[in-house]
Parts: sequence; C-alpha cells; structure tokens
Amino acid sequence: MAGLDAASCAALLEKQRYDPSILPQLEAYVTAQCASGTYDLEGNLATLKLYQFHPEKTNSGIVARILLKALMNLPMTDYLLCTYLISESVLESEPISHISAVASLLETCSFRAVWASLKPIEELLATVPGFHAAVQEFMLSTLKITYQAVPKLHVMSSLGLTDEAVLKKHVEGKGWTIDGDLVRISLNDDNTAKPKKVDVSGTLGYDQMTKILSSISS
Repeated sequence: MAGLDAASCAALLEKQRYDPSILPQLEAYVTAQCASGTYDLEGNLATLKLYQFHPEKTNSGIVARILLKALMNLPMTDYLLCTYLISESVLESEPISHISAVASLLETCSFRAVWASLKPIEELLATVPGFHAAVQEFMLSTLKITYQAVPKLHVMSSLGLTDEAVLKKHVEGKGWTIDGDLVRISLNDDNTAKPKKVDVSGTLGYDQMTKILSSISS
C-alpha cells in the first residue's frame, strides 16, 4: 500500500476519520513526516484523536514524534492543541514527559536550559531531523522581537553553541551584527519603542475655541 501524503491523508480522513483500522497508515505517515521534513498537523491531530478513542492502541513513540514535530512549529500553538488530545497518564510517561519538560522550557524562554533537557531523548531526536535547527530558529525569532542588543555569550548559550563561527553564521543570516561582546539585532517593529499615540478625537477645534474665548471676554 502506498504511503500517505497530505492530499491522500485528507481524503482518507474524510471517509474514515474515526475508523481505528486506518491507524497503521496514519502512524506510518507520522514517521514519513519526520524522515522527509514535511508536516501535517491535521493528520497528526487525527492520529491522536483515534488514540483518545482507542487508548489501548496508543503508540507512545508515535505520540512523541507528533509532539516533537509540533514543537518544531513554535510559536504556533500546535503543541498545545496536541496535548489536549493526550491523556494525563500518557503525558506523564516516558519519553513524553521529557518532551513536556522541553516544551515548558521553550515556552518560558528558558533557552539555556533546553539543551541539557534534550539529553534523555537524544535517540528519539535522531528520528526527527531538523529539530535542533527549528528550536534555534524559534529562539532567534524570540530574541529578535525582544532585544536590540544581547551579550554574545548569552546568545551562544541560548542556541547551544560553542563555536563562535557558527554564531556568526546565524547572526549574518538574520542581518544582525557582532559588535565586540554584543550581538546587535536589527531594529524592527517589535523591538523598537513606539511613541504614544495621542487621542485627539476629543480636542476642541478652532471654531469651538473661538466661541469659548468670545463668551469669556463678553
């Protein structure tokens, strides 16, 4: 049987969304997404929904891969959507509990602690190419909207880097610059203070002011 792609998965779900017999196809599709670097949130949510209806069929390895793919799509809320369909007992089991810890660190911007938290799931991460790069991209996008300048060492530790040449590649790719011990981030709408807009809708016009002054002087 040919593997699924986004179009064939959508067609399958339209006909058999709640049929547990399609789980092997959906699970294979999750694995294929990891290998190919593609992503289908709708198909992955449907897989989790079937697990929710048929908990005895839950494959924790597939659940873990779905969550990792969702984290790769931060800052979108895909990960949160996925967790709504996963029972507490599954979320507390390994390796999914480790992924939850990683997610918490990312969501609270505790970036420097992320890399150590990945060690228990290194073998699993090997099946999801691009995870580290996607996480670094999320970190960079967060720095971009937060700072105008960041200590170079802070950026390196946040990204899990030890090689300054690799940092330079990341920085130049964003159009940022390294200035001594600082990484200077290009100004943008998010990291630039905006002047407070004054509401002039209630101010008096010239004609109104003239009438008031006339009434006072008379």
